[in-house]
Amino acid sequence: MRIRDLILPEDKVFFTLFKEMAEMIAQASITLNEITHELPNGTEKSHRVRQLEHKCDEITRHVYEQLNESLITPLEPEEISRLAPVMDDVMDRIDRVTQQICNYELAESNETLKEFSYLIMLSATEIVDAVTALESLKKPEDVKSHATEINRIYNLSIELQAKAVLDLFKTKDLLLIIKLKDIYEGLGRVMEKCNDVGHALNDIVMSHA
Repeated sequence: MRIRDLILPEDKVFFTLFKEMAEMIAQASITLNEITHELPNGTEKSHRVRQLEHKCDEITRHVYEQLNESLITPLEPEEISRLAPVMDDVMDRIDRVTQQICNYELAESNETLKEFSYLIMLSATEIVDAVTALESLKKPEDVKSHATEINRIYNLSIELQAKAVLDLFKTKDLLLIIKLKDIYEGLGRVMEKCNDVGHALNDIVMSHA
């Protein structure tokens, strides 16, 4: 136990804020998954993701405000400063690719879009579970397990994207190729950011082990 922990109680508000962010990411991923399964319908749901993105921005600002005001924190300030923006990046990327999908006015969905959005939803669930497990820091293996699963899902997404791009060039519709390639890359960036969250969480528990 650190000496400062004996003097001042830890400010648990950060865990509450991180859990709120994680749950919003999960909600946004569910909406994205719904949209990819309902195309060309369902695009009106994109406003839900945009609203969640705005709320996540507000929470990120609150995290930094709280960090500046807190005398004691449950994690190192540098760890909090790392985790907040990478989680916000996930939400930003989900919002961005959701708007892409809707703005491109695809005539129909395909299995790649559905699989990609499903993988994002799985990663979001792992982020929620990992952030929840992070609060006690008494079971670092739980956090590590979720971070490992996030990385496994990320690797699956890399394989999916590579295959999807190859399949794209079997079609003769140039405009559709451009649209879908752009969307696949956007979905891939979401997975990259999810993986960044996994790395950040794993590093945090390693330093507190």
